[in-house]
Amino acid sequence: MPVITELFLVRHGEAVVNLEPSLDGICLGLTERGRGQAALLRERLAAEEAAGRSFGAAYHSPRARSAQTAAIVQPGIGVPIVVCEDLRSLDHGEPGVDIWNFAANALGTIPPLAPDSVPNPGAEAWRQYLDRSGRALMAIAEKHAGQRVLIIAHAETSESAMVAFMRLPAGSSRWTYPLVNHTAVGIWRHLRSDLPGADPAGQWALRVHNNDGHLPAEDRTW
Repeated sequence: MPVITELFLVRHGEAVVNLEPSLDGICLGLTERGRGQAALLRERLAAEEAAGRSFGAAYHSPRARSAQTAAIVQPGIGVPIVVCEDLRSLDHGEPGVDIWNFAANALGTIPPLAPDSVPNPGAEAWRQYLDRSGRALMAIAEKHAGQRVLIIAHAETSESAMVAFMRLPAGSSRWTYPLVNHTAVGIWRHLRSDLPGADPAGQWALRVHNNDGHLPAEDRTW
């Protein structure tokens, strides 16, 4: 019988760093609006649980914005939400530089457009981030084969999922990238089939992307 695994990938709620970029990479957590978005997500997931679509496991990035989103969401689901260090966003390195500011970093562009270059001393190159977070997603899927798993992380996590699951090159961000609203949902399904000729590693299908129906219209920015 085929084994079906589902990753329910969610971006954190609106964070202070989304409005006021941090020069040292320190996350100050959610805004009031972000906490409201997380509460609406909790209601949505609670409805999923009530309808029998429960989660077998749940994980969150260690960044404060994701951890706070997870804390608000957790009462709505039936499992604890466990921190996964490798789901964190791109490491910024030494303080004092906004690595997403092409006029201030060492790249002269944004990290995805120079995937092999380090944007700041001690920071990660974009390729390193994609490798780290992609491996984490793959490991979670392998550990929880046949289950439905909630992951609360970052907009960048949707891109690392795309790169890892579709086997895209790190430089593919030059041509395509996902847009994700705060607390929007993406659903990836992994199928390991016993059909002749099927890849033993299985196949990934993107079932849902940027589903934000639980949010008010003004929060649906994309």
